[in-house]
Amino acid sequence: MQQWESMLNILAEFMDVPVAMLMRVDRDDLSVYVKNTSPDNPFHIGKKEKCTGSGTYCEHVIRHSSRLYVNNALDEQEWKDNPDIELNLINYLGYPVRWPNGDMFGTLCILDRTPHHYSEKQERLMLQMRNMVEINLELLEKNLELENLSKNLQYLANTDELTGIWNRRAFISESNKELQRAQRTQRPTCLLMMDLDDFKDVNDRFGHEVGDEVLKLFTHSIRATKRAYDIFGRVGGEEFAMLLPETRKVEAIELAERLRHRVSEIFFHKQQTDIAITVSIGVYELAKNDTTILAALSKADKILYAAKRAGKNQVKDRVL
Repeated sequence: MQQWESMLNILAEFMDVPVAMLMRVDRDDLSVYVKNTSPDNPFHIGKKEKCTGSGTYCEHVIRHSSRLYVNNALDEQEWKDNPDIELNLINYLGYPVRWPNGDMFGTLCILDRTPHHYSEKQERLMLQMRNMVEINLELLEKNLELENLSKNLQYLANTDELTGIWNRRAFISESNKELQRAQRTQRPTCLLMMDLDDFKDVNDRFGHEVGDEVLKLFTHSIRATKRAYDIFGRVGGEEFAMLLPETRKVEAIELAERLRHRVSEIFFHKQQTDIAITVSIGVYELAKNDTTILAALSKADKILYAAKRAGKNQVKDRVL
């Protein structure tokens, strides 16, 4: 952007005009994208006009996708409704600017308050600058593609492919960040370890495709019940964990019971058989010496298996 501003300053000086601008079209709006920094330029970055029916010079360039030169708009009836005339900008030269795929980006234009003819050399310079802008647009587009690709790769690296929630690595990373914050604020934090009961039997009896559907249903149920700020991830085959920021044990137990009850209500029918889905949950309130989530996961895991040994489909908060 700064590079384009410098370019427009040079253009305005070489063309001996007060206004040089790069206008951008977005649907039916045309706005000032970059301008020269002269105090004689009355336009402001972001100033918008309707592209259709505004009567501006730039609307004409975009509508006809071609160069426009107006020596003196006061001499031409076509420009009687042009709002630029109210600013005494009666002289105009503009070129269309396009994205690499040919779509219209906007215009590169100059305006003056007096009639003005431009030499062949001046017009060549303006065309060269238009080409430079279009080359820069191609670079911007490629950078945007790379940025989107990077975001997609980041998403894939952090997301469990089957369920769409944090995978183990990302859950550990996000939870460690939250633990650092909790230590600074000295706020309570709890951890839930969840394991689907008899999940191996479901896989063995009905196949892995059914098992995958059960995991998806379970994940959807938990996501619909958990709080927005809870950190939820899949840390093993049928093992899931949830970090509960600013939550005391009694509150964590209440939430765990709601989750357990919600999962038990899942109805899944396959091969003329109703498949019961239940979950065992271990609740652990982190101590001051729990500086990493891995240590806390190990402790919560032991409580989880106490719930398993006690008969499954229940919540425990201590090792019996």
